[in-house]
Amino acid sequence: MKRIFILIIIQLCTSLCTMAQQQERWKFNPEEFRAKLEEFITKKAEFTSAEAQTFFPIFHQMKEEQRNLQKEIFTLKRIPKDANPSEKDYTNKIQRICELNTKMAEVQESYYKKLYKAVPAQKVYKAMLAEDIYHRMMLRQFDQRKRSNNHHRR
Repeated sequence: MKRIFILIIIQLCTSLCTMAQQQERWKFNPEEFRAKLEEFITKKAEFTSAEAQTFFPIFHQMKEEQRNLQKEIFTLKRIPKDANPSEKDYTNKIQRICELNTKMAEVQESYYKKLYKAVPAQKVYKAMLAEDIYHRMMLRQFDQRKRSNNHHRR
């Protein structure tokens, strides 16, 4: 009986260690994500190394500005549980979100103009498509990992 109990404890510990290692392996790494994104876009857009060196600093600067605007939109869309906003508060939030979305489009337009001055427009277009494809691939992988983790926990 003691042997069975000890074997069960060992098996449980082994399983927990394995699950912890899997979760540790699947943590999001922004630097790795960025490097793989650059590699994917470079391949799909058929950038030379010189074009990639010109393209990516502008591209990442655009993404940073867009991220900052998106953070503000996200914050505006959250309402604390203990808050009791008025109709005017909601109107102000909606107006600000619209302003930020307009600003987002303006940022994108200005940076795309910079990008196709730096590299051919055809390659900028291919890079845009490649970025969309890459993000969809990553979302699918994340979803599969999440499902796999949920399956292992049962």
